[in-house]
Amino acid sequence: MLAPYLKAAGFTAVELLPVHETNASESGREGKTNAWGYMTLSFFAPNRQYSADKGWGGPTREFTEMVDAFHAAGIEVYLDVVYNHTAEGGNWGGDVNTVGFTSLGGFATAEYYQMTTDKILVDGATGTSNQINYSSPVARQLVLDSLRYWCTTMGVDGFRFDLATVLGRMPAEAAADDWGSLKRFFNEHPLLTGIADLASEQDIEVIAEAWDLWGYEVGNFPRGWGEWNGRYRDAVRRFAKGDGNTGAFIDVVNGDYHHFDDNGGLRKSVNFVVAHDGFNLADLVSYPAKNNALPAPFGPSDGGNDDNMSWDSGGDHVLRRQRLRNFWAILMLSRGVPMVVAGDEMGHTQNGNNNPWAIDTVAMRTNYAMVPTSAPQGVPVEADVEASYHDNLGTFDAPSENVNPLFRFACFLMGLRHDHPALRQASWGDDQVGGDDVSYLFRAPAGAGSPQEGDRALRVVIDAPDEAFCAMINMAGDAVVFEVPGDEGGAQWRRIADTAAWAEPECNYWPEGTGQVLDGEVVVAPWSVVVVHAAKA
Repeated sequence: MLAPYLKAAGFTAVELLPVHETNASESGREGKTNAWGYMTLSFFAPNRQYSADKGWGGPTREFTEMVDAFHAAGIEVYLDVVYNHTAEGGNWGGDVNTVGFTSLGGFATAEYYQMTTDKILVDGATGTSNQINYSSPVARQLVLDSLRYWCTTMGVDGFRFDLATVLGRMPAEAAADDWGSLKRFFNEHPLLTGIADLASEQDIEVIAEAWDLWGYEVGNFPRGWGEWNGRYRDAVRRFAKGDGNTGAFIDVVNGDYHHFDDNGGLRKSVNFVVAHDGFNLADLVSYPAKNNALPAPFGPSDGGNDDNMSWDSGGDHVLRRQRLRNFWAILMLSRGVPMVVAGDEMGHTQNGNNNPWAIDTVAMRTNYAMVPTSAPQGVPVEADVEASYHDNLGTFDAPSENVNPLFRFACFLMGLRHDHPALRQASWGDDQVGGDDVSYLFRAPAGAGSPQEGDRALRVVIDAPDEAFCAMINMAGDAVVFEVPGDEGGAQWRRIADTAAWAEPECNYWPEGTGQVLDGEVVVAPWSVVVVHAAKA
């Protein structure tokens, strides 16, 4: 049932957390489960834990059947793959003679792993007890063979590479203990270019998590790679809580031109506000800090980022719901490729846990009972589970108790993006109205002059040859008067979305051609976004 749901909601691709065979329990860490699967044991075998048929060939057969089902619904399948380290236990206590060999180290440690001069496994960039050595041709070939298998035999459409910068390092180019030189990133590393060549040959997508503990390389991967854009995440989170980081916000909404113009263009910037490792969207607007010391089934867990750039919205349920819609509107109108976390379209919460990597419980899973209700966080976790979600959103002012306005709003925006090529261009336009391109024009609320650093309200006109959108964004605590753009070309501007609380009974959107006609001045409520659309004559 998942594939039809995703298709109906407006999603075009699903990215799965690691599906390679992994160690179910962390060796040496009593009571911990490897729920997210980021400790790979085999780069060619699907995880048997996820299969109903655990007989010979069962997991492989079920995986390919799943991929076929997604494809039949028009959904692409991407895999999150972990090639920066394996499930080796590392050298315990710094003793070269005590190693929990579970993967490649049992027969070819020197061929696969980066080591110090004392033959201790290096984990500097990964923090996971070991780091693969991609100076080694054998290690590089393992990755390419694995990728080829999963796209040709198993049928997947693309890959997201965990800590992908490790794949761009050459330990053999520096002394084993020269840490400054070992951190160097090679943009034209033979493995990175080899993966790009494979992607072109097989018509698949390859996407980098372009950072690790040793460096941040967003925008620096070779052509043919997409990249998770962490700059987008940070700039949008900050602006949406009123930080006034106006220049950075404009840069990322405009597709991060300075980092991607010479590296494949707009479709290589994967924009996101939240990902699997961190707050989900509802928790981002509900907690000032991580809340990981929770009892089961929501915790406890270790780690997690301490700098979340979050705001609890002053404890106001209505404002939290409004700010959720702000993130959806900004993300779907930004240049680049949007990515969201499963459940964010309905208001799923992890009760503030921002790193539940080791928690394999029903509380961490998407709860589809949140879709047909106006009080999504008030539904039971599960009938026999003695725990409840924190109700941080309250009850939406919905047209009926069986309607989740956030879900309806998210689906509308995804459909809008799908139906309008102007919102998913592959290249930038100029800074002028008119012409054959699509231009993003950032102005002050009144329409004259450019936004200045520190401004918390701005207007962006998305001008295409046959239509235009205007987003009036107000991240200030007071209402702001905006000027609707002029009617050049006979354009008639109609409201199609408004994230303010007053519009919840309308699910905060109006189908094209039905919304209120707007001209002249428009008052935009505090902490809200108004979107208007015009079809040019």
